[in-house]
Amino acid sequence: FGSSVSVLPLHHRIERLLLQHCSISSDLLELASCRAVEDMVAASKMPMDKRPDFGRVLSIAAYYTTLSGMLNGFALSELGAPIGYTSGACVNAGRLMGAGDPALKNILGICVSYIFGGFLAGAGGQLTDGDAIFEGRQSPGMLLAAVLILLGAHAKKNLGRPWLACQLWALSQGITNAVATRCTSGPIRATHTGGGQTDAGLFLGMWFRGWYECKAVPNLRKVVLNMTCTVGMIVGGLLSQKVYSKYGKQYGAWLGAIPAGMLALSATALPQMIVHMNEPKAEKKKEEEEEEEEKKAGKSKA
Repeated sequence: FGSSVSVLPLHHRIERLLLQHCSISSDLLELASCRAVEDMVAASKMPMDKRPDFGRVLSIAAYYTTLSGMLNGFALSELGAPIGYTSGACVNAGRLMGAGDPALKNILGICVSYIFGGFLAGAGGQLTDGDAIFEGRQSPGMLLAAVLILLGAHAKKNLGRPWLACQLWALSQGITNAVATRCTSGPIRATHTGGGQTDAGLFLGMWFRGWYECKAVPNLRKVVLNMTCTVGMIVGGLLSQKVYSKYGKQYGAWLGAIPAGMLALSATALPQMIVHMNEPKAEKKKEEEEEEEEKKAGKSKA
């Protein structure tokens, strides 16, 4: 009798097995990714003193402050004014007002643009929250800040309008700092370090007093975070000087594309990169939990 079962050639059978294996592997990777995101979301909601991913927080803080330091360094070299920390701008506004200097409108514009950036971040809801990068989500707010840097470079280099460039870069910095500030665990000051340095000094003083009086001492994570931001800003300024001294005459304000690119990366690809880096850890944690459940189940049966 003839068999009605068709036998596939060997290479077709191998191809089918490979496709099935790839499908299973894809599902496993997706599951691992979901577990990683779940762990990241849970960590982002914890107080800063208890976050298990504090090292990641420090890395992101250093990343933000370094790119902000670079942008402000380029602004000082190319536009003659800082655009990310406004205490000095307010002092200069008073000085220029007293002297009747027409440059006053530029300084006041920087302050207003910076504040408006905070307004946009506050009104943006989840589009501009600071937890996005820690939860594997893209950040439209940070992406907008990156685009504004490029528009400012275009305004200065191609249109010859430094005033407009200052306002656009200040608006970008206002958004950047406000988004980073909106972290559930605690603010990350991405564009200035004055308040952070004060907080660091306060916590160190409180720690010293507690140690001296043999009492409970505060957690020093915020000190470490603020000092990391300070170092990041210094490194950014150093890099801006090195880059501008070599390429400033050729590219001018378009050097702002470097921090703009870094900011765009943090808003788009970097969150997913962090998720993939966290997948092995999440998978290991899940296996440990399953082993613990199996042990408990074995004890209950016994």
